[in-house]
Amino acid sequence: MRMIVSAEPHLPDLAVGISGGLTGAPPVVLVHGMGSDHTTWDAAVRQLRASRRSTVAIDLRGHGRSSRADSYLLDDFAADISRVVDDLGLEEIDLVGHSLGAHAGLRYAMGNPERVRRLVLEEVPPMPRDEADLAEHIAPTATLGERVRGLGALIANPAPYLRFDRAVPNLVTEQFNVSDPAWWDGLQAVTARTLVVSGGDRSFLPPTHLQDVAQALPDGRFTTIPAGHSVHRDRRAEFLSALLEHLDVS
Repeated sequence: MRMIVSAEPHLPDLAVGISGGLTGAPPVVLVHGMGSDHTTWDAAVRQLRASRRSTVAIDLRGHGRSSRADSYLLDDFAADISRVVDDLGLEEIDLVGHSLGAHAGLRYAMGNPERVRRLVLEEVPPMPRDEADLAEHIAPTATLGERVRGLGALIANPAPYLRFDRAVPNLVTEQFNVSDPAWWDGLQAVTARTLVVSGGDRSFLPPTHLQDVAQALPDGRFTTIPAGHSVHRDRRAEFLSALLEHLDVS
């Protein structure tokens, strides 16, 4: 089922794909990366539904069938998740995110720790801590190799790319060009058992940074699946196995 979450005139409409009755075990909320949309999670949704877990897959502002927006702050993307969760009346969720979606999900978990039971962060870009981090350019983007690996997905389903607001990348990247050590302090507020998934050395995100995130979280775990930045796309079976195990899905 697809629905639109609407709000005040100054906020974008958000498209949401829902599978299942949102009852029983906490629903699994899935949040895509930059330039993608909720359909990137189709395989995960099928697997979760087969295990009787309901799912909510969000199109962030400026992506998919959601409206474009005047503002693309990192906190805005976290607020998109909050609007959907509140609108659906979900008291507790498991939250899965990729890249920009993982960063937004982590920000949501920082501000709403009581709402998130389990957290899966695939290739989550951390905020830079200092000048050394800034020099590594760890904003959510894609290398040439990642773009080449994504050509097959683009050809098979060009809609996410065509609907994507091209203003997003520059506006998001600018926010990762400022060091923010307070973001790291905020990780202590996250109470969810968290799995941080790295795509290994093929990714533009150095695995050591993702391992640092896992270690900074109160209940963090770290795993590497050598696939590059889109682990759930390029190493689907391994990613789904790790996801289901972490969410206690039998």
